[in-house]
Amino acid sequence: MKRIIPLLTIFVLILYFQQPATAQNSNMILALEDGHEMKIDGTSNVRDWEADVKTINARFTIEKFDLSDLTTLTPDHFKFLNITIPVKDIESDSGRLTKNMQGYLKKDEHPVITFSLNNVDSLSVENDRVNITASGVINAAGQDHTATLNLTGTVTDSGKLTFTGNQKLLMTDFGIKPPTALLGTIKAEDEVSIIYSLTFSQQ
Repeated sequence: MKRIIPLLTIFVLILYFQQPATAQNSNMILALEDGHEMKIDGTSNVRDWEADVKTINARFTIEKFDLSDLTTLTPDHFKFLNITIPVKDIESDSGRLTKNMQGYLKKDEHPVITFSLNNVDSLSVENDRVNITASGVINAAGQDHTATLNLTGTVTDSGKLTFTGNQKLLMTDFGIKPPTALLGTIKAEDEVSIIYSLTFSQQ
């Protein structure tokens, strides 16, 4: 009897310590692939303008699902997403515009823009793509703004996930006054568009 009790104890401990590992193995950690695309489009009463986001860092965890069948994907599969963008790597084809933009974003005081996923509110599958509505917090120029995102997801034959979208934001959401020039004769519009295509693969 004395030998049975220690054996039972060992068996219970093995089961206990296996549970977290099983839960952990049910998630996929995804890495952002090179070749990502993101740009900022804006306009003024004179002309349109745009800037490219050269560097994006991302941490993305999703619960495993059948990559060959998007109908198996649910909002609960999305566990964690955090995106970080260095302000210094937002550039336009105009050095003056680049400098001004980075200045409005307060590059020295707040060197990064971040996005943190709060929740995937809904998703629907249409043919070979999934339409997603999600909410999250964007921090830019030191201010938080909760945004609703509408994006599209697709899966490649090699099992990579690509998300595309066109997110409308207002400069004033982040305490940024739309720039003016030449005594106010040139006025930037408050609204900008963040257009992106991000592909993730399993690590």
